[in-house]
Amino acid sequence: MAISAFAVCALLAAGCSPEGDEADGAPDQPTGDPTAPSAEALLLSIPRLDRIVETAMAETGVPGVAVAIVAGDEVIHTRGYGVRSTETDEPVEPETVFQIASMSKPISSTVMSAMAADGHFDWDDPISEHTDEFALSDPWVTENVTFADLFAHRSGLPGIPAGNDIEAVGVPREEILERLELVPLDPFRQDFSYSNWAMTLGGEAAAIAAGTTWEDAAEDYLFTPAGMDSTSMRHEDFLGRQNRAELHVETDGGWVPEFPRDPEPQAPAGGVSSNVVDLAEWVRLQLADGSLGGEEIVDAEFLDATHTPHVTKRPAMGAQPASSYGLGWNVGTNDFGYLEWNHSGAFSSGAATAVKILPDADVGIVVLTNAAPIGVAEAIGDEWLGWVLTDGEDDTEWLPMWRERMAGLYGEQLEVPDPADPTDPRDPAAYVGTYANEYVGEIRVVEADGGLVLLLGPEEMVFPLEHADADTFVYLDAPELPDYPALAEFTFAGDPSAVAVNLSSLDGAGLGTLERT
Repeated sequence: MAISAFAVCALLAAGCSPEGDEADGAPDQPTGDPTAPSAEALLLSIPRLDRIVETAMAETGVPGVAVAIVAGDEVIHTRGYGVRSTETDEPVEPETVFQIASMSKPISSTVMSAMAADGHFDWDDPISEHTDEFALSDPWVTENVTFADLFAHRSGLPGIPAGNDIEAVGVPREEILERLELVPLDPFRQDFSYSNWAMTLGGEAAAIAAGTTWEDAAEDYLFTPAGMDSTSMRHEDFLGRQNRAELHVETDGGWVPEFPRDPEPQAPAGGVSSNVVDLAEWVRLQLADGSLGGEEIVDAEFLDATHTPHVTKRPAMGAQPASSYGLGWNVGTNDFGYLEWNHSGAFSSGAATAVKILPDADVGIVVLTNAAPIGVAEAIGDEWLGWVLTDGEDDTEWLPMWRERMAGLYGEQLEVPDPADPTDPRDPAAYVGTYANEYVGEIRVVEADGGLVLLLGPEEMVFPLEHADADTFVYLDAPELPDYPALAEFTFAGDPSAVAVNLSSLDGAGLGTLERT
């Protein structure tokens, strides 16, 4: 099946993420204690950054980029490059608001830290102590899973399939959270499994504990106190910004804004929209232990918990240090031997973002793009860091390296039956009908426009079915990824009509078989 916009960030964290993973051509790690770059190096790095961004855009065609650099307690650079939309050619500015996808996760963990510091819960509290509205498939896990477990991706909820699949067809947040009880769990607290809906569950439970909504909590505990006036968890706020960047995908004709994305259902995990002006203030807050301009926004002890490793993603291997995840942050040693907190964000429908913070060097960089993830955001960040940390001696070709890392981002293509002499399908009436299960809900197969059509989700999203072989059909569950189709496989049991259908795009957790009703 296609790995859609709802799952891309999981793959970023699981296999391709910038957590200090080395690749062929990466620089050797230096010996000795890392130090902060000099003021002169920082000054000279600004025009260098402009060239880095402009070169990456020229080589890839990515339409728009915005960057911010923070050093110490100062924002030393913000700039926009390119256009917000290839259809309007309006320029990207520092104030241009982007959808930042999974870069939302460390922002949400900052919100959670402020809520915890206010006494509403503790990171290590089981969420069952604050609400009985949620359940997972294992009653013991339901009673014991903590806010930290959910934000560290160690709850046992399987990362890519759990919730993302039914969100993609329009199932609302509250219903998805209810249906998580049906999802089989991986071992609890044993492995890292990047889950958008585990984090969304944690955010919703925190909001209940505080007697508010998640969206209001983000405003009240972070965005307003930090002066992040252009930042929101609400998609309607993003759509209301006149100065906003549209999502773009690459086609034969270039980059086009064709597939909008509403990530508000999973707002704690991927729903933030913001600009580099606001995000620079947030990076300042991270480097200053929760304060801005000497005023405490988030208690340092609770914020520090987010930067502390909570689960191992990859053990140390040879010269490679271990890679870990904190609470909403990747935590590890980067290619230059510095401790790094980072996170990427990616929608296959057209967003790619990255933040990299080096606390020992007292610097951070934010890169936002309005194009599908091909490694540009990460490469810009690493190339600038490489230049400023080595006084210009790093000659690593970061963009080709990151493009190679991202090449397998969407996983393997599903094998579609393509026999030399395919078996004809049955009469269309044999497949037409309503099918259902508890996790997916009801779906319909109908005849339309001379063929069969799949209607999914509460709004009955339309997916044409193309015959492959016998009782197997192909459909595009993620239209922005035409090379990654999904399969609808009908089952018969002697009756003239199908008794069930398996939809591969909804079967990641083994819950994609629906029976005729």
